[in-house]
Amino acid sequence: MNLEKLRQDAIEKAINQHYAVVSFKTDGTIRDANEKFLKLFGYELEEIVGKKHRIFCDSDYANSFEYRQFWNDLTNGYVQTEEFKRIKKDGTSIFIQASYKPLINEDGQIFEILKFAQDITSKKLESLDYSAKIKAINSTQSVIEFDMNGFVLNANENLLNSLGYSLDEIIGKHQSMFCEEDYVKSNEYKEFWNKLRSGIHESGKYLRLGKNEKKVWVQAIYTPIFDIDKKPIKIVNFTQDITQLEIMQKDSLTGFFNKEKLILDIPLNNQNNLAIINLDDFSQINDFYGHAIADQYILKFSKIFSVYLENKFSIYRIAEGTFAILDSNLTTTEFYNIFRNYIEQLKDTLIDLDIKKFSIVLTCGISSENNERLINTAEIVNKYAQKNLKNILVYSKDLNIEKEFEENIYWSENIRWALKEDRIIVYYQPIYNNELKKIEKYESLVRLKDKDGEIISPYKFLEISKKSKQYIDITKVVIEKSFSKFADSIYEFSINLTVEDILNEELNEFLFRKIDEYKVSNKLVIELVESEKITTYDPVYEFISKIKKKGCKVAIDDFGSGYSNFEYLVKIDADYVKIDGSIVKRILDDENSVEIIKSILNFCRKMDIKVVAEFISDEKLQAKVIELGISYSQGYYIGMPSDNID
Repeated sequence: MNLEKLRQDAIEKAINQHYAVVSFKTDGTIRDANEKFLKLFGYELEEIVGKKHRIFCDSDYANSFEYRQFWNDLTNGYVQTEEFKRIKKDGTSIFIQASYKPLINEDGQIFEILKFAQDITSKKLESLDYSAKIKAINSTQSVIEFDMNGFVLNANENLLNSLGYSLDEIIGKHQSMFCEEDYVKSNEYKEFWNKLRSGIHESGKYLRLGKNEKKVWVQAIYTPIFDIDKKPIKIVNFTQDITQLEIMQKDSLTGFFNKEKLILDIPLNNQNNLAIINLDDFSQINDFYGHAIADQYILKFSKIFSVYLENKFSIYRIAEGTFAILDSNLTTTEFYNIFRNYIEQLKDTLIDLDIKKFSIVLTCGISSENNERLINTAEIVNKYAQKNLKNILVYSKDLNIEKEFEENIYWSENIRWALKEDRIIVYYQPIYNNELKKIEKYESLVRLKDKDGEIISPYKFLEISKKSKQYIDITKVVIEKSFSKFADSIYEFSINLTVEDILNEELNEFLFRKIDEYKVSNKLVIELVESEKITTYDPVYEFISKIKKKGCKVAIDDFGSGYSNFEYLVKIDADYVKIDGSIVKRILDDENSVEIIKSILNFCRKMDIKVVAEFISDEKLQAKVIELGISYSQGYYIGMPSDNID
């Protein structure tokens, strides 16, 4: 019996004697099944088509977290291969060895789950149609065959297309050509092939190298094929290219996983430790050196980070300057000590970006709470640590951070009644023209009047209103009352809008309708409240273009507060820049703040952008602002916010 005949017989046996096939939609609804599957479970086709996969499972398992996780993994592209207990039509139990294989269309979307199963409760199986199943496998899977020493014998078109090779380029070559050099030299790789030579199948997710070092992620099953003497004679490898799924779950700059992947990974273990690490200086670097330098900073930090952690943990980049580290093996104390020591070591470390060397300042928040609260509590304690100037802090109920949630509930109810009873009011703060020496414009500022008549600052309730989905209603009130106030006034006035406002279609429509109704386009200034999203969303620029065509002006509020840079000013096409008060209030005794303002002024003069200094609190500060040549001043020294304009 020649080797080719053995190969044909072995593959035919592997399919015809071992596999029953059924296909599902991604929600578990049965689409079709072959005769082998129907006979195995005792059903007619019409009895199962349109039913859910759970009809083959006992009720306890079908209602369990494990079962939900099983389908979650499938819809995320992970092949499931193991032994399963299943229930036949007559209620008897059988055990099957099965592979559930997600199928991906040209757009990289999973559209069907294909299951190959064998009955391991009985030694006698009906034959499957060999040629049809080979065609089905070849149309949905990448297949490659190796001899027992790892040399390529054959491969199908799917495999060749995935890796970018022709068949002639790989025939007779060793499987190691598809692996990274360090992995090939490792004990893990040697053990991998030792198991296969012993007749033990291997499965999992692997990184493979295609032509020209192309990196390809695959979900693969390596199956030893046996001859009539039950000796392994070759390895058949069924693989699925999951590169696009991996890319979707990775940060393009650092190569770390992203937040979506973190959310998927947390439920895989019952108990986890999570560290949220924030690069405290990132926003300032981004503000004054631009995105390109900020990206270099992140990239160099991520390499330092990786070296220190030595692949011991899963690392995620969950925001621009924020990273997460997930662990399921250490105690909370052990996990804490690793990052406490890390922060200590980084005190003298500098990141050299050619233009300047930057120190690394971190804030780390750690949580070991249950999985449902893990991310939230880690983020909360990280922010709490930043607020309290702590380098590292572990979440504990003793910190009483939960009191903030009670405050949120209180203010959410207060806002609801204030909206209902027309107690959301607008105050107006004057803006002084330093050249013409007169009040020239006003900024609209929201306030809440409580039931006792006390005027409440927005710092108390505005952020909470966003979480309670009342923010848009508040913004509408500000628009309506401000437009009405200035409709017949000679003064220019401004209202503040966030990205959330701009992206909200309902509010967008309301704003433009009210501009036309009150005819205030020549007086209205839209102040864009700075956030990370302002610089990244194309709809923001579309909105600015539309609002300026109306004849309105645009101002950047709080410039220098965290996300701004001069490139951003050019793209926004701003008419005004309002320098953040945290910079302005330091100019009497901090030369660095003065230099920052001078650089902003120089740029704005070249771009014909007027500059406003906020938080002018006394005469000396106002005199310094005039000395620097800032066009406008705003603050308590100029005028307190009130419900009247003059």
